[in-house]
Parts: sequence; C-alpha cells; structure tokens
Amino acid sequence: MKNLFEEIIENCNHKKVESLCKSLSKKFSVKAGKDMEKLCHLTYWLYILGKNELVKKCINITHEITFDQNFNVWTFIHLINGLEIRILRQDGKNNLADEIIDKMDNQLKMPIKNIPETVEKAEIRENKLRERIVVENESNEKEIENSLKNNDIKTANEYRFIGIMRLMGKLETGFYRNINKEREKVEIIIEEYKKEILK
Repeated sequence: MKNLFEEIIENCNHKKVESLCKSLSKKFSVKAGKDMEKLCHLTYWLYILGKNELVKKCINITHEITFDQNFNVWTFIHLINGLEIRILRQDGKNNLADEIIDKMDNQLKMPIKNIPETVEKAEIRENKLRERIVVENESNEKEIENSLKNNDIKTANEYRFIGIMRLMGKLETGFYRNINKEREKVEIIIEEYKKEILK
C-alpha cells in the first residue's frame, strides 16, 4: 500500500496529492472513516488532474472491502464507486458500471442492523432520502457564495472540491432523480469548479 502512495507522489506533482499521500502512507486502515475520506479525496484529486491510471489503482483498494453498513467508511467508498462508474462508462465498460450500480443499490436498500426494519421499509426509507437530494445542496452553492463574500477563496475552493465529489459521485449512479434530470447543468458546475480549484 505504501508503495502506491509513493508511486503517486513520484508521478503527480501537486501539493494536495502529496499531502494526502504522505498522510496515508503513515497510517491507512480500510476500517477508519478518516483514512477512507482521505483516500476518497486523493482519488478525486487525481481524477481532476487527469491521472486516470493512478485513480484506478486507488479505486482497486476498495474492491476487497466487505460492506458492513459502517457509513463513516462506506459514504466515501460509495463516492469512489460513483467516480469508478464514470471512468468505466468513459472506457466503454458499461456492463461493469451497471454491476457496481446494482451492488450499491442493494447495499443502500439493505435493512439497517440492530433496528426492526423490513426490506420494504428499508427501500421506502432509501427512496425518500434520494428524493431529497438536490443540486443546490450537493454543489455547496450557498457555502461557496458566503465564502466569496468574505474573500475567502481557500474555503470556497474546499467547498467546490466537496461539491465535485458529491455531484459526480451521485450523478453517475442514476439514483437521484433531481440530480439526473439536471445532468447538463451538473456537468457545467463540475467543470467550473475544476477550473477554479486548479487556478
């Protein structure tokens, strides 16, 4: 694992990437939410920087992890899944992309452990949650606006980066009707955010 993060530093000269790799090479556990958050950030930074082969190597780390409903970890794995689906579609591997979508759908609609929930109730809960997801919230529109009013470009760019992850990660699954019906707008926002954070 350490070798991968060293390889990334050697092949991608970017301060955010370097900082994440140094941190992950010191400590990385697939069961730690903070570590998986860093891996998720690293994966998206590499994608934004056009390093798709390195992105795929980071994604591979998540393939052996067993779903356990620990969403401190799995929220980030699902965002990585969304990016993986995007790359697979770009590579013309639609069948593999669809397999990931099916697996994610089943995971998200699974009854929550330790509470009395039927399969039907779990599906209703998840579908309601998906209906509440809208572009304005996922893109951090208000937070970015407020940061810019205070001339805080750094914070605005942090919100833009999180916005890219949330929009892209959700868009590719097809689960979120309010995001998918605005696909064109979402892609424009993603491109605008990428330009700003790379300035």
